Amino acid sequence: MDNPGFLNDVRFLRDVVERTQPPSINPYWSVTLSWGCVLTAGYAASVFLGIAGKADVLAWLWPALIFAVAMPLSWYLGRKVRLGIEERGIRPRGRKDLMICWFGIATIGLLWTAGLGISGMMASHWYVLLFVWGSLHFVGYVMNGVLLSSEWLWAAAILLASLIAAVLAGPDFYWLAGVWIGGTQVLAGLLGRRNARRQIAEA
Repeated sequence: MDNPGFLNDVRFLRDVVERTQPPSINPYWSVTLSWGCVLTAGYAASVFLGIAGKADVLAWLWPALIFAVAMPLSWYLGRKVRLGIEERGIRPRGRKDLMICWFGIATIGLLWTAGLGISGMMASHWYVLLFVWGSLHFVGYVMNGVLLSSEWLWAAAILLASLIAAVLAGPDFYWLAGVWIGGTQVLAGLLGRRNARRQIAEA
């Protein structure tokens, strides 16, 4: 096969097919799992602070967790994954669209958190944050499922179900909307780990 034009056409068609295939494997599952663990711990701390009546501390808990714990840990694990991919001779693909999406989600959520804290409504309207963050994460999960890997669609479905259940059940079950934000990320991370290991076993 000495025709370079034909080979270029084959490469082009192969790239088109790869880009239109539904995503299946998320090599960054460790990053997902770390976010899930941090958010779950943050939710547990929020419940403790809420019961203790420390709403002023609660207003700044999430910014501290996100910027001081989750983001540095995410950067470290993400860099480790990228280096591992490069060692196999593969160039990691950038995901600027997802970065912009999650930056917007974090910004909107933090603005809501700060707004409730500054206005003094945190103690009486704390549940609003659960639904705001839950709804924002649902949008992010769907974007991840379309652009990154399919296990995020399962996480999105479970999160949406928990939001609906919390609304229908009433104030006594508003905690469902919060506990499944971190829980669904833990689920997505574990499913990503399973899929990655299954791919290695089949290779």
